[in-house]
Amino acid sequence: MKYLISILIVVFFSSNLHAKSYDTKYAICYGEMTKAHKARGFHQSNRSTSIKVKETVCKAYAKGDIDSYEGKR
Repeated sequence: MKYLISILIVVFFSSNLHAKSYDTKYAICYGEMTKAHKARGFHQSNRSTSIKVKETVCKAYAKGDIDSYEGKR
């Protein structure tokens, strides 16, 4: 029983860490892309498309599907 509880605790915390890592990567990506889009006027001229692009790219980046994005430091 103690073994099962230990496994459940490890699984819970490791999945929680993964979620925080995903959220952090997504948020950083979104902020940096917003800054880049604003700098070139895309954010102001076509806001809805800018948001869709940022959502798509940042989801892929946070999952590890891509390594870079516009505005990445």
